Amino acid sequence: MSRESKIITISATIHFLTHMSMLIFPAMVLPIAREMITTPSTIISIAFFMYLLYGGLALPAGFMADKWPRISILKICAAGISAASFLAGFSSTTAGLTAALALLGLFCGIYHPAGLGLIAHEIGKQGRAHGINGIFGNLGIAAAPLLAGAILMFANWRYVFFVTGAMGMAALLLVFLLEVRERKGHAPASGAPKDDSAHKAKYFTILLAVMTVVGLIYRANTMALPTLLETSSGGALADIITTVADRLGHDAGSGAAAIIVSSIFMFSVAGQAVGGKVADRTDLRHGYIFFHGMTAVFIALVGITSGIPLYFAAAGMVFFNLGMQPIENSLVSKFIPSRWISTGYGIKFTFTFGVGSLAVWQVAWAEQTIGLRNLYPILAAEAALATTLAFWLLAATRSLGEVRNSHSSRIAKITIDKTAAKIDN
Repeated sequence: MSRESKIITISATIHFLTHMSMLIFPAMVLPIAREMITTPSTIISIAFFMYLLYGGLALPAGFMADKWPRISILKICAAGISAASFLAGFSSTTAGLTAALALLGLFCGIYHPAGLGLIAHEIGKQGRAHGINGIFGNLGIAAAPLLAGAILMFANWRYVFFVTGAMGMAALLLVFLLEVRERKGHAPASGAPKDDSAHKAKYFTILLAVMTVVGLIYRANTMALPTLLETSSGGALADIITTVADRLGHDAGSGAAAIIVSSIFMFSVAGQAVGGKVADRTDLRHGYIFFHGMTAVFIALVGITSGIPLYFAAAGMVFFNLGMQPIENSLVSKFIPSRWISTGYGIKFTFTFGVGSLAVWQVAWAEQTIGLRNLYPILAAEAALATTLAFWLLAATRSLGEVRNSHSSRIAKITIDKTAAKIDN
């Protein structure tokens, strides 16, 4: 295995583990609520600190990743996820589960600055590398409800956390076995304009506004979709879930809904593959606008469809909403000075996951008042706002010419060199 392949394997494995760990909880909201004799909105709310720390730790983790070995931070991440998962499985009260979930969010929160910073700092073909890494992250997103659903069909929700803890231990062992050392001071050409100060700060601020809105949409959808499908999907989907619940019990019905959600999130894997190719072959800003625009369309369809049409609307939503990540992560690397690359990713995830944690309260409010189906027109409006902000980014950076990954083409290199010369003058 080549050195770059080892780096991608390590980052992708822990990316899978991180997203899976963060998204097994929404699939278990109703079973936990039934066992602890409380309302679904109450159980949804206890995840707030988990998602807050998931994003809130990203900035200090990014700062650490620019100072310390990123591989060491990934080892801490895997070990912490394992320990926190076991604690969650043994929790018997909402207070204990809240604390365990918060600890889980803390350790998951240190992954992205270190993992994405490792790729951006060590690998030249960033679009492809971010695409592969993103595919594994989305496989983790899809695996979370699949794992939870399969276990809930036959066992208590606690066993879901026990399995996740064991997987964390396996990931830690893999990092030790691959033995990768980082190259100090190495950073491949990013393909970005050679302006590391005010211009990049301005562009990154606009990009950050887009990413923050997208973070709210992402968290709201991942929290709402499992419960939406179980309680009000309608048509053939509702028939499947009801039949399983009648024959095997309510938790098994939750498991069936979770497995359906898992199959929906598998479409995000294809989205990541397409997004990775788009990131390496087109102007990043154009691909970014297109993916956000299509996300808005499919989110709106989720709010007005039921049964099988709802399934494909949700599939289109996650295809574009998560498929744009290789494009977005490449854009971050273009508008952050290379010496602060992990800090830049830390800032990104502080806003997307930290501010995005507020969507937990948005979902809890919708579940109690207007219903989860009526949440989706609101999310569609947020996606339209993200698209508008992406157009603003294009307008603000038009003087740069094309913004591409450095290996995309000779034309891109010429464009970048000319832009740098203009800035220097």
